[in-house]
Amino acid sequence: MDFLTDAFLIDPNRINGPVLVTGAGGCIGAWTLAILSRSGVPLVAFDLNEDRRRPALVLGEEGAQDLLWETGDITDQSCLNEICDRHGITAIIHLAGLQVPFCKADPARGARVNVEGTINILEAARRTGIRRLVYASSTAVHGMPPGGPVISTLYGAYKLANEYTAKVFWLDWGVPSIGIRPNVVYGIARDQGMTSGFSVALSHVARGEPFEVAFGGPASWLYAGEAAAAFIAAICRDGEDAPVFDLNGTCMTVEDAIALLSDLAPDHGVTTTGTVLPIPADLDDAPIRAHLGDYPSIAPADGIRDTLRAFRQLASGGSSAPGA
Repeated sequence: MDFLTDAFLIDPNRINGPVLVTGAGGCIGAWTLAILSRSGVPLVAFDLNEDRRRPALVLGEEGAQDLLWETGDITDQSCLNEICDRHGITAIIHLAGLQVPFCKADPARGARVNVEGTINILEAARRTGIRRLVYASSTAVHGMPPGGPVISTLYGAYKLANEYTAKVFWLDWGVPSIGIRPNVVYGIARDQGMTSGFSVALSHVARGEPFEVAFGGPASWLYAGEAAAAFIAAICRDGEDAPVFDLNGTCMTVEDAIALLSDLAPDHGVTTTGTVLPIPADLDDAPIRAHLGDYPSIAPADGIRDTLRAFRQLASGGSSAPGA
């Protein structure tokens, strides 16, 4: 599966020392681990459990098993401190969090993981003097309908709280950070969440099965590898202040994506409900690219092609993605 990450590899000298990646078992976490590992950057994967299925989809089974992996709860400050000390962590990519439905089902747990967990990461950075810290926010902070002013999910409220908290950590203690708000991510290992439908559809196409995507119309198309590349670029130099940036990818309709898929698999059997997502689809990537410098951009046609190729390889080997 090296073809998935070849375009995203970096010079390991750009990052000095071990990187802690929280939420390592998630989609962007899996891609981040794969890119860092293949680039030769020392890293420590961190998650609540040692589920390496998604990293294995991107990195391969052997590569995923070779990863240095720590298990623990992001809400446990002493656990984070001990891991940072023991491994000499010099940079943090914080991706751990609970998604929209889980926050709604258990608001207190959602706040502990998404808000307290982020505070604990900021505290760990403050305690150890880490100057390279990036965390995942979300376009959910923009509110619904697109452009707000109403934040209609606890998830969005928690993410907005994190952005303000990070700013205060900079103002009060000089802890630098970068917040990145990924929009709709697609690609292999994207199998969870209300916007994962097209990625899951591609896994069905690889197995010759029909699938209906539960949304349609314009959407952001942010390839998972491109999202991971942005997070990695954010720790390639010491931070200053606590800026936050949208990360959008390409704006395109689901119907146009299905047309692209028709060129790769004419009998794909993928349809859409046409229901438009209540999420802004055309946010601007120019500010984040101006701040971080250039990192690879993947056109939807290429991302869809590579994702289908990966799913076909998995299907031919009798494997499938989690949740597919």
